[in-house]
Amino acid sequence: MPVLSSLMRRQVEHVLDKLDARELGNSLHTLIARINIPHNSSSPLGLIEANTVDPFNKSGKYALGWVYFGVILLVFTAILYMYHSFTDRIRAAMHQEEVLKSSATSSPSTDYELSAYPNYPYPTDKSTNKFFPRSGELPSAHKTQSSISAFRPIHLLIAVFRLVFYRPVPEIRLRKGWRPIAFPPLSIIAIVFAGLAFSMLYTFVPQPLFWDSIQYGSPPVAVRSGMLAVALLPWIVASAMKANLISVLTGIGHERLNVLHRWGAYLCMALSLVHTIPFYVTAVWDADGLSQFKNMFQDQHFYVYGTGLAALVPLCVLTAQSLPFIRKRAYELFVVVHVPVSMVFLGMMFWHCHNYLTSWRYLFATLAIWLTSYMARLFFLNWTNPFRMAWLIGDESAITVLPENAVKITIPTQVRWKPGQYVYIRMPGISMFENHPFTIASLCSEDFPSEYGENYRDMIIVFRPFGGFTRKVFDTGIERGPWQTYRAFIDGPYGGMRRRLESFDKVVLIAGGSGITAIVSQLLDLIKRMRDGKALTQDVQVIWALKRPDTLEWFKEELRICRECAPPEAVKCQFFITTAKRPAPRTHRMTAQTTQKHISTYLHDKVNETFQGVAEKRASYASKRNSAYIREEAEGDVSREKELRAENEDVINPLPRARIVAKERESRGKSHAGGRNLAVDIKKALEAGSLDGILDPEAAQEESFNFGFPSTPTEFQKNLMRFAFLPAATRAADGWSTEYGRPDLPYMLRQMSKQWGKRTCVFVCGPPSMRVAVSNTVADLQKLVLGNSDKEEIFLHTENYAL
Repeated sequence: MPVLSSLMRRQVEHVLDKLDARELGNSLHTLIARINIPHNSSSPLGLIEANTVDPFNKSGKYALGWVYFGVILLVFTAILYMYHSFTDRIRAAMHQEEVLKSSATSSPSTDYELSAYPNYPYPTDKSTNKFFPRSGELPSAHKTQSSISAFRPIHLLIAVFRLVFYRPVPEIRLRKGWRPIAFPPLSIIAIVFAGLAFSMLYTFVPQPLFWDSIQYGSPPVAVRSGMLAVALLPWIVASAMKANLISVLTGIGHERLNVLHRWGAYLCMALSLVHTIPFYVTAVWDADGLSQFKNMFQDQHFYVYGTGLAALVPLCVLTAQSLPFIRKRAYELFVVVHVPVSMVFLGMMFWHCHNYLTSWRYLFATLAIWLTSYMARLFFLNWTNPFRMAWLIGDESAITVLPENAVKITIPTQVRWKPGQYVYIRMPGISMFENHPFTIASLCSEDFPSEYGENYRDMIIVFRPFGGFTRKVFDTGIERGPWQTYRAFIDGPYGGMRRRLESFDKVVLIAGGSGITAIVSQLLDLIKRMRDGKALTQDVQVIWALKRPDTLEWFKEELRICRECAPPEAVKCQFFITTAKRPAPRTHRMTAQTTQKHISTYLHDKVNETFQGVAEKRASYASKRNSAYIREEAEGDVSREKELRAENEDVINPLPRARIVAKERESRGKSHAGGRNLAVDIKKALEAGSLDGILDPEAAQEESFNFGFPSTPTEFQKNLMRFAFLPAATRAADGWSTEYGRPDLPYMLRQMSKQWGKRTCVFVCGPPSMRVAVSNTVADLQKLVLGNSDKEEIFLHTENYAL
C-alpha cells in the first residue's frame, strides 16, 4: 500500500507539472472536494498553506474541545455528588446502627441497673453495657461518622467554594416600574464564562483566521467555530430533557440544568454567527474566489450558503423566544413552538453539515440523546403503565378551594415520589394542552394511606392561582365545587434534594407564603426518620412568613403532626404574619371571552366524561367523590344526603377538611372598592349590644386547636386596621411562636449559628428577596467552618418560589 500510494502521488505530480498556471487552477477547483490536494513547487502558496498549516480534513479535532470541557465538568460534579451521597448514607446508617445497638443493650426502665448473674445458665454480663463494670476500662464512645466524611481539607475546600458561589448576583433595575434584570447563580455564570472564554480562545487564537483566498477552502476561523457549535448540541439537548443521564450522575434536576441549556444555546448561537460571518466577509474582498468556491459543491448538489441560512434561522427563533422577557409574556406559545422548531433545526443541521469531518457523529449523538430521553419518560408517566388503573385515562383528582384563594388538587395515585419532588400535571377536563409543574406537598408513606386502597397514595398539590392554567383550575373549583372529579395525567416525579436532610445535626427550613409546599413533605419525612432512629438530626427550626393567618389552615394537620409526633422539643416553628389586609373580591363580567370560555368548557367536559366513563368500566371502579352517587344512595332523603356529603368531604390525609364559605358567587354581581363594608359590621355589633362576638377569634372558627399560635381573626379584625385587635405575639413552652411583621432572616440565622453543631442544612423556598437574604447570610457563615474545626459543613438548598 505505501508503494502504491507513493506511485499515485508521483503520477499526479507529473500531470500537474505539465499544466500551466491557468490549467492548474481549474484542475484544483475540480479536484478539491474537502480533501488535501497534492501540491508541488509550482502550486500556489495559498494552497500549500491550506494543506499544511491547518488542513481541513483534520479540523474535526476542534469539536473535541467541547467534549473534553463537558466531560471534565460532568466528572467533577458527579464525583462531588457521589462523595456527599456516600458520606450522608454512611453517617445515617452508622447512627441507625448505634441506635439499634443502644436499644438492644439498654437497661430496664428503672432507677437502678439490674445486677449481673454470672452463674445463671444464661449470664447477663454480656447482654448489657454496664456503666461501672467490675473490671477493665470504661466502655469507649462509639464512632458516629466515617473517616472520609471527617476529612478536614475537603471541608475547607468546599467551604471556600460555597463562600464564593453561594452569593447571588444583585439584580439591575434600569428604571422604576420596569422588570429588573436578573442573573443566574454565580456558579452558572462561572461555568458559562469559562465555556465562552474557552470557545473564543480556541476559535481565534490558532492562526491563520483566513486563507489568502476562499478558493483554497473555508476560512479556518469559520471551521473551528462551526465544529465547536456542533459539538455543543448534545450537551444542550441533554440538559433540556426531563429524564436525562446528567441528572442521574450528578443528582441535579432538569429544572436546574435548564439554566445551562439556555446559556448553552446562547453560546451556540454566538459560535454560529462566528461561523457564518467569515463566509460573507470573504465575499467582499474575494469575489472571484467565492465563485470558484461555490463551484466546488455543484456536483454534490449542496448549497453551502443556502443550507447555512436554513439552519441559522430556526436557531435564531429558538434563542429569541427563550429570552426571559419574551418567554414570560408568551409562555404557552413558547412551550408549543419550542420543540417543533428544535426538530426543524436539527434536520437543517444534518442537511447543512453534509457529513463533513465528524459533524454527523455529534448530530447522531444529539438525536440519540433526544430519543432515549423521550423513551425514558415513558417510565415517568402514570398513564403509560398497562398494569395500572390510570393506563391511558390518568388518575382521578379532586379540586378544593382553600382559604386565601389557594387551590388544592388531591390525586390518589400509584405513583411513588420522594420529599421535595415535583410533577407535571395535565388535566384535559380543564385544559387539554397545558402541562405545568407543581411541587408535591404530601408525603408518600404507609403512615399516610389513601382511601382508594393499599397501593394508592394521596398526592397533594397546593398552589396559589396566578394566570393561565392555575387560574383555570381555581375558577373551575369555584364554579363546580369540590364534588366534580377530573382525570389527571401525571408526568414525574422529578427533582428533589441532592443531599439527605437526616444526615445533618441541625436543619433550618425557611418558607415564604406558598413556598411552604416544598417544605411540608421534607418536614414530615424528617420527623418520621427521627422517630424511627434513622436521622442524626437533633433540632429542626421552621420559619414561615405568611401574609394572613388564614394561610395556616392549608397545613394545619401537618403542623399538628409535627407538634404531637416529633421528639420532645426537637421541632420549633416560628410564624411571621406580615399583613392582615383582605383583598377585594373578584368581579365577573359577561364578555365575548366569557362566551368563548363556555364553549371551551363544554368540550373539556366531554373529554373528561369520556375518560371517566372508561374508568368506571374498569374492575368495577367507581368514583369516591362523584356527587351523583351520593344523591343516588340518599334516595331523596335530605338529611341522609347531608351525612353522606359530610363523610365524603375532602379529608384525604394529610390535609384537613377545608372550610369553604361559598360567598364567591354572591360577590360576582356586586362591585366592591375595598373589601367588606366596616359600617355594616359595626352596626351589627352595636345591635347585638357588644363587640365581643366580633372581636373574639374563637367565635369565627368552627374548630380550634392550639398549637402555638393564635386562632384565625375575624373579618372585622382584618379590615379595621392592619394589626388591630390581633392577639399579641405568643411563644409556647416548646418554642412554637407567632409574631407580626417580616422576619429578619440574616439576624436570626446568625443567632442560630451560635448553637449549630458539626453539620447544618438551611433549606429555603420563597420569593427572590428571601432567597437572596438567606444565600448571602449562609455564604458569610461559611467562615465558621473555616475558622472552627468543630464545624464541618453549612449546606444551603434553595427552591424556586414558583415551582
